[in-house]
Amino acid sequence: MIILETERLILRLLTKNDQQMILTLLNEPSFIKNIGDKNVRSLTDAWEYISNGPLAMQNSLGFSLYCCELKNSGEVIGLSGLIKRQGIAHPEIGFAFLNKYCQKGYGFESAKAVLNYASKALKLNTLQAICNPDNHASSVLLTKLGFTLKKQISLEQISQKVNLFERAI
Repeated sequence: MIILETERLILRLLTKNDQQMILTLLNEPSFIKNIGDKNVRSLTDAWEYISNGPLAMQNSLGFSLYCCELKNSGEVIGLSGLIKRQGIAHPEIGFAFLNKYCQKGYGFESAKAVLNYASKALKLNTLQAICNPDNHASSVLLTKLGFTLKKQISLEQISQKVNLFERAI
């Protein structure tokens, strides 16, 4: 099911066909370093992650992380969307792309569409985001999207302190 379209991307609900992309993405060293190890080591684990994470969140909250697919080829390249996590007051914008698709503007393009969707379709007023303090690329992208660094916080499920960003929409 398509949720959003941009100039170059389709953002849609994840399906079982996205298992391989999820398995690859969640095991890239940059994902593990910047977001964390989700212990997804097989296609079965990837489907459990999709089912119990994004699809469950979509069913309960009406939003989730979406699969980003290139319009011109149908190739799946990463995730972008919204999540709600314990310990964070507002829904968060989130994004992660396979390494070979980073630094090509897909993060900004998809996140800008997600911001618009959160405001107009979901009627949200405030979004937050967390980011590993060492993740310079994501910090720059969040700032470019109009987010402001509020403070560093500790979350039960993350071993190190993270930067908390916020933006009124």
